[in-house]
Amino acid sequence: MTLLNPAFMYAATWVFVLFIYSLRLSYLLDPIEPATAVLVLGTSVSFIAGWMLESLPHRGRLAAAKINLDALGPVINSPRVGRRLKAIWIIFSLGISFEIAFFGGIPFLSLIGIGSLAYGDFGIPGFHGVLNALFYTGCIVTFARVLLGSSKRARLLWVTSIAYPILMVSRQVFISVLVQYLFIYFSIRRPSPRILVRTGILIIATLLVFGYVGDARSGRDAIIYIAAPTFDYPDWLPSAFIWVYIYLASPINNVNHNIDIAPNYFPLETAGTFIPSIARDDFLAAAGATQQWDLVSSDLNVSSLLQSFLTDFGVGGAIVFTLLCGVVFSWLRRRAANSAAAFFMVIVVLHGLALSFFANLLFHLVFVFEMLALAWLLRRNRLQ
Repeated sequence: MTLLNPAFMYAATWVFVLFIYSLRLSYLLDPIEPATAVLVLGTSVSFIAGWMLESLPHRGRLAAAKINLDALGPVINSPRVGRRLKAIWIIFSLGISFEIAFFGGIPFLSLIGIGSLAYGDFGIPGFHGVLNALFYTGCIVTFARVLLGSSKRARLLWVTSIAYPILMVSRQVFISVLVQYLFIYFSIRRPSPRILVRTGILIIATLLVFGYVGDARSGRDAIIYIAAPTFDYPDWLPSAFIWVYIYLASPINNVNHNIDIAPNYFPLETAGTFIPSIARDDFLAAAGATQQWDLVSSDLNVSSLLQSFLTDFGVGGAIVFTLLCGVVFSWLRRRAANSAAAFFMVIVVLHGLALSFFANLLFHLVFVFEMLALAWLLRRNRLQ
């Protein structure tokens, strides 16, 4: 599939976001600035150009999304990976149990009137990110083993994948693991029309869950009020749909609002995502990252990959930087054909690009640690 190529995933994501933004279904959305269109379209073309440039040392043979299951399957299904996978699940279980004991509960209980632990207050900074990375690692490798027939724990995996985000009241965790599942499935299995229909139903169901959690946090009327639709919102339509629209459109709206910001001309904003949240603000202040990012609405503070690019490099610099990204990620895509570790790393990269309208997950510390955990989990022994 074309979208399993990082270059086309980035381009498709941001061109789609630019298109739905142009529909202006919310009064919050400002008219598009020409420089914003140049930023979106220019970085998309540049990313694809990087993919083409990477092929030059390979006599013009472009990196394709096809993988060699004869090479990857035995590694993913191996007993060695199974033992390490078990260790990851044990560490994750012990870690999350420690956090629950430390905070005296879980965020979900507060939603049903037991305790007052808010979702934003749960988790030890840095440590909780490591646990989430281990959760993602355990989920996606277990899912691949289920698809390849070496694991029979599909039901337990699905229960875990759904229960943990609900208990933590984390939409981002649920969406991230689901998106990575989809990319793994489409990489290993050739999707039939029936599967595509099921995937569409699953996406709609996810939107409903997304909206339900949002309603539980803020209430339906509050969400619709914040989204400020330009049409009469039907009573029968769940708030999930306008909320998803505004979540898709508000990041580029903020980029559009700040398109003339003076850039750092150095990747300070991007580097900040590698710093644990407890020390991130101090790091950025010490490094001199003082640019003020103005929000169109304080209620919609969703970040994006383009926010980091624009703040660090400006429009022209972002186009150059995405060219480099296209080269590097295409090299990783090429290696993924025969390397299990590279294959799963590409899945993480695709996930970061697919959700790049939501946050800078491409260079986020949690997902960098997920890649490191995957590298350890799938590393061959020296004697092999």
